[in-house]
Amino acid sequence: MKAFLITLLMLPALLHAEGRDIAYEKINPVLNLEIQSPLLEVKLAVDISDASLPFEEVQIWLVQNDEVVAEIFVDPSDGTIALPTLTEREARRHTLRINQPEELVQISFGVTVLPPPNTAMSYRELFYLVDDANLFIKAMAGAMAFLAPKVDALKFHFAEAATISIESVEEPLTFETERDNSISVKQSSKLMEENPMVVFSIIPVTIEPLK
Repeated sequence: MKAFLITLLMLPALLHAEGRDIAYEKINPVLNLEIQSPLLEVKLAVDISDASLPFEEVQIWLVQNDEVVAEIFVDPSDGTIALPTLTEREARRHTLRINQPEELVQISFGVTVLPPPNTAMSYRELFYLVDDANLFIKAMAGAMAFLAPKVDALKFHFAEAATISIESVEEPLTFETERDNSISVKQSSKLMEENPMVVFSIIPVTIEPLK
């Protein structure tokens, strides 16, 4: 099964360091998002532009008032890191310090949409992806959030011809794949409230949030 990276679809997710420090208040809004979808996986990692630089040579610290308060572990296998969530007030007083220059090392947010674990799940569990995608867009856009695109649908990609059935009591719906073996479905506030089961004839390979 493949996964779909939201950050590749919607917004550049790299936070550029100012010198060797990154203001924590730029990162904290994303860390504090309350995700509802069970199909979202958020990964923070070190992004290195020079392949000759190993992850072992990258050091990151949490700094307050120019004093190191914690060292951030960088996974030597893939550069993954875990950052603490802070209050807005705390975030304004902290920075991330990196021992490598901006042109070599950055911090990236990867938001991955996982395929459903089976062929049936509730409408809300599935379409929470739309709400969560918009939360990430808004958080990453910051002050320019009003110009950011808004997600309102999901596009399901299949390995072969397939169907999606929404077992609504009032109005059952069935969708069939297009020529490219995909199905696009808009989020419905009415169905979010009813929360019927969504049944796939086969598990989709990827799910793509759409603007």
